[in-house]
Amino acid sequence: MKKLISAEDVRQSKKNNNVIYIDSNTLITPGAKDVASELGVEIRYCKAKEKADEKAEVKKEIQDISSSNIERMVKERLQGATVPDGLVSQIVKEVMKAVTASNPAPPQIVKECDPSGIRLVRGGSVTMERFETADTTDKIGIREVLNIKECPNLATGFMEFDHSSLDWTLGYDELDYIVEGNMDITVNGKTYHGHAGDVFFIPMNTSITFGTPDYCKFFFTAYPANWQELSNKK
Repeated sequence: MKKLISAEDVRQSKKNNNVIYIDSNTLITPGAKDVASELGVEIRYCKAKEKADEKAEVKKEIQDISSSNIERMVKERLQGATVPDGLVSQIVKEVMKAVTASNPAPPQIVKECDPSGIRLVRGGSVTMERFETADTTDKIGIREVLNIKECPNLATGFMEFDHSSLDWTLGYDELDYIVEGNMDITVNGKTYHGHAGDVFFIPMNTSITFGTPDYCKFFFTAYPANWQELSNKK
């Protein structure tokens, strides 16, 4: 079973290090990626996690891309030098601008909200974020459309696969509605072929392989929404 890195794991890691190393047996959730970006925690993929952990001690000082750490490093490099007023701040701004440009935030999802709690999500405004795996050739996208405050009982969103597959063990019940293309689910050696308009139900604790021979896009709902938190308590 693959190890899953959640948002809470990232927060805990921030206390000790600013880098998380994952290998082929580790997957990181989109929510965890968002928290990592917010806290300045870098996610790195490696074939041998143990070797990467050894290098982390040497490179720790240069792996934090937060503005405060960049400023500190610049001041250390310029120590004793006469520099114009505002130069350090300008350098920090330029570095952070470059970092932001290389990791642009996805466009906002368009929603209409009613005080009753009803939400209308405009599907055309949903753009995918890369779903990170250890295989950099994978073409898998994901975007959650409602956060846990908006929809406390269900995790909801879209996923797409492009000539890719993913082994996964579900810690929740899931319904998948295929919007476009062809989606295959393999369980216990048998493959089920779904097409646009079809619906898959996958019960909790089932180990499967998601995949497609070409392309598929599907909408998912998962229960409970806080499955990551519950899994970490086991």
